[in-house]
Amino acid sequence: MKYCLRCAREIGEGHSFCPYCGTSQKEIKKNEPGHKSSEKSSKIPIIVGIIVIMAVVLIIAAFVERANTIESNNSYKTVGTPTRDNSFSAPVIAVSARQILSDFNNNEIRAGDQYNGKRVRISGCAAGIDNMMGVLSISINSCGGDFDIDYVRAQFPNSAKEKLSRLNKGQKVVVECTIDDGGDIMGVAAFNCILK
Repeated sequence: MKYCLRCAREIGEGHSFCPYCGTSQKEIKKNEPGHKSSEKSSKIPIIVGIIVIMAVVLIIAAFVERANTIESNNSYKTVGTPTRDNSFSAPVIAVSARQILSDFNNNEIRAGDQYNGKRVRISGCAAGIDNMMGVLSISINSCGGDFDIDYVRAQFPNSAKEKLSRLNKGQKVVVECTIDDGGDIMGVAAFNCILK
């Protein structure tokens, strides 16, 4: 036996409409509460994921572009240059990684005037030796261990690859570089570096 979908009275089989209340007997599709909102909420992680991926790609692209610009701007200084670069006439400032990082953390403006664009001999420990996207670099910290999160990122020309390949993480190093930007989010950026 079949019953009306609205008034629940007994109606015979084959009726398209209830003879008592006139309601169509076709299956009524119920609106599921939260169905549309669950569709929207399932799209939110996808949208956030796409935004995060785009941000990471933009950051990497900016890093590569900056590294390429620095490399091309300074390539005339590094091509065919001996290990000791004598093309810099200004005196070299000797400083520890701890001191230069502290100077920039304490007052970025003052430290920028003191170091940016100048040749600096930096001593510290190799926190990492990298070849990220074709840019050779050493991350130099103040030998404070794993919790020493600030570092000087020293970039080297490709001609330094053999010397850099002999280094180990944690090894004490001395580099001579031109400071590019002390306001870097992760420490101090340096380029055209020479391993001493």
